Amino acid sequence: NIGQCDSLDDMKLHLAGTDYGAFLQNEPTLSSKVITERALDRMVDEFLHIRCNADYPLAEFLDFITYEYMIVNVLKLISGARSGRETMELMCKCHPLGLFEGISALTSATSIDDMFETVLIDSPLGKFFERTDRKDFDEFSMEYIRSMLHKNYLEHFYDFCQKLGGTTWDVMKTILEFEADRFVLTLTRNTYGVKELQKEDRRGMFPGIGRLRDVHDDLATVDDDDALREKLRNFPEFLEMLEGERLGGDGDSGMSSLETKFMAKAVQLHKDALSRQFHFGVFYSWVKLKELEVNNLMWISECIVQNMKHRIAEYVPIY
Repeated sequence: NIGQCDSLDDMKLHLAGTDYGAFLQNEPTLSSKVITERALDRMVDEFLHIRCNADYPLAEFLDFITYEYMIVNVLKLISGARSGRETMELMCKCHPLGLFEGISALTSATSIDDMFETVLIDSPLGKFFERTDRKDFDEFSMEYIRSMLHKNYLEHFYDFCQKLGGTTWDVMKTILEFEADRFVLTLTRNTYGVKELQKEDRRGMFPGIGRLRDVHDDLATVDDDDALREKLRNFPEFLEMLEGERLGGDGDSGMSSLETKFMAKAVQLHKDALSRQFHFGVFYSWVKLKELEVNNLMWISECIVQNMKHRIAEYVPIY
């Protein structure tokens, strides 16, 4: 129904009949940004309510969910500071689930060591940070930091879920291994032909988990899609995604990019997690699906504003 709206006011009316309720009633003017921000605020409020009422080990599990957003915020602040943007402007663009004490001080860091010693060593991200010989915030070092932080995050989260055991481990093992494989394939493709990146450096960025773990050494040598397909011949699910992208996917449905196919697969895993009982993975999957829902609202509202209704259906559906 929302995809058939002709204006943002129509969209507001339709959303009022859902769980979102009257979340836009106090907004004097509507825009895609306003709708997205209020929907995100609602998601964050619901998550923080659960977190405030949680005890260990659920509390720590919920904290792990926020660490991913903290990593994104840290990298966003450093990149923005390097380009000369104002601290307050950068802070406003940070994800609210990824804020932590002292995060604004990162904008004054001038080197990797400075960033670590000033803030990160005492932050929740300290355990994900590894010392490196790279000193300056050049483009390559930023990508290296991004990869190492995400790799270490996935491995720590994986180990924590394994200690929890039970259904939580069964559910999260599948999800985190998929996320690790997704990260490896994305990193591999994004680093084709990067001369500064040696095979050993690239291999060191890969998480030590996932179905692709046994072929990490091979993937570290890949420099084009043809070679990547050859390495994935024993993994038909990922090979099919790559082949689908090369052939143009599903026509005009917007499902041709590899990242979109990854998202669609992730949605299915999260829906499967929600169908199981008595485990913590339901909270992780709820956040991820809710985040996608907010992104879908942003896409639909932007299409309405820009009078591009023929592209409204190019979002990743949840149900």
